[in-house]
Amino acid sequence: MGSLKGGEKKFVEHSLSNPSYANGYLFYMRDQRTLVAVPMDAGTGQLTGEPRVVGEGVTFQPSTYWGSFTVSEGGTLVYSTATGSTLSLLTWFDRTGKTVGRVGDVGVYANPSLSPDGRLLGVDVTDIKANNVDIWITDLQKGTSTRFTFDPAEDVATTWSPDSNAIAYRSAIAGITLHTKNVRGLDPPKVMVQHQGQDDIVPNSWTRDGKVIGTLQMAAGGSDLVLLPAAGGQETAFLSTKASETNGMISPDNKWMAYASNETGDWEVYVTTYPNAAGKWQISRGGGTEPRWRGDGKELFYVAPGGMLTAVPVSGEGTFSSGTPAPLFQLHARSPISSTDLFSYDVSKDGSRFIVNRFVRPDHPSAPTIVLNAIADSRK
Repeated sequence: MGSLKGGEKKFVEHSLSNPSYANGYLFYMRDQRTLVAVPMDAGTGQLTGEPRVVGEGVTFQPSTYWGSFTVSEGGTLVYSTATGSTLSLLTWFDRTGKTVGRVGDVGVYANPSLSPDGRLLGVDVTDIKANNVDIWITDLQKGTSTRFTFDPAEDVATTWSPDSNAIAYRSAIAGITLHTKNVRGLDPPKVMVQHQGQDDIVPNSWTRDGKVIGTLQMAAGGSDLVLLPAAGGQETAFLSTKASETNGMISPDNKWMAYASNETGDWEVYVTTYPNAAGKWQISRGGGTEPRWRGDGKELFYVAPGGMLTAVPVSGEGTFSSGTPAPLFQLHARSPISSTDLFSYDVSKDGSRFIVNRFVRPDHPSAPTIVLNAIADSRK
């Protein structure tokens, strides 16, 4: 608790969720999706009683530490136990938008990422019961899935090494940490970068020569693109402006960087030179995010406003040039949940198929639960 005028902050209670205060009671989430109310002196920040359960099975997002509840000053509590808005299915599509396959069952997924050799798929998987996010790897040839990370914290953003033998990913296990780990899981994760405080760092791409990992660094003022030696060492700013940059993808020939920026007020996709950003070319028209390269570097894909997957022919021979954007099909992807939910699709090396984190609409949406006089009930 702290004053809106600034000054010291006072610790009140341990909780990994959003709090709410109403008429002498503090509401917050406990483990196992339990919502409690506890008497609190708003003048001193002291809890003056024991917590009492006022809701069970409340929807909780571990990526954002957000519980789906709200309470009025008069004591009316509204909460949701539904998970339907976050459900998706990893689905294969061809360039016409025809469904050509599926991976796994319906779940809460994010950031699908294909290995360079096309054999494996990495994806963030939220365990709703455990309130945790881990990376799982699917062998697309065998059809088997294996849990890859086991930290009691959020592990996200699979980024493959060029030989498909290792993964870079972001963990919230001790501050914010960027790890690399062998796919076979025989060696412990290697800590590449560790941030304390509010700054976040998420890997986006790994150069074809294996020497550099391109990352996204997020802070209160926005986001920048930062380069990290894959062998370990000092981070180097690649693109840092007054605007925000994201989705930095290094081209297969290591000469270009595709990225999204909101410098015009709208998100657009650009390409600049790599390893030093000199000049830029706008790729999208009327908005775009999530650029992905085709394996030979001769085509770029991005998501246009409204969720339209779009393809653009490009040439990096000499001066960079791009053709006219061509819409392919509507992704109907699941909406982002958190700031680390960066990619809703990936593309096969030859550009013929796309794996999409497709939103699954629930058959029977759940109505919210309304509790009248929730505070009065908690006094019992």
